[in-house]
Amino acid sequence: MKVCVAAFAVLLIAALCSQAHSQLGKSYGVNTPTSCCFSYVSKPIPRSHVVKYRHTSSKCSLPAVIFTTKKGREVCSDPNARWVQEYIKHVFIWPPLTPSFSLTTLHGKVT
Repeated sequence: MKVCVAAFAVLLIAALCSQAHSQLGKSYGVNTPTSCCFSYVSKPIPRSHVVKYRHTSSKCSLPAVIFTTKKGREVCSDPNARWVQEYIKHVFIWPPLTPSFSLTTLHGKVT
């Protein structure tokens, strides 16, 4: 009998914690940007590795451009850096019409 009561108590606590965690996540995410950068890379990444980019939200404390590499790695970069501006201007030709812009959209394949 004591084992059943203990098991029930553990399940009840787990359910309450799970509910509290999901409510906390909902209230936190209401007006919070999905991804922000807190530092920039120190060196330019190879242009040939970049497949897409996006700007961080204006709600982020540090403005940044996030480049995504062919391997799916996301790299935070300074939007005022000359190399970042050149990558956006020359590699991607047009500014993004959506938050995330891919070379696939322009060329049909990633080179």
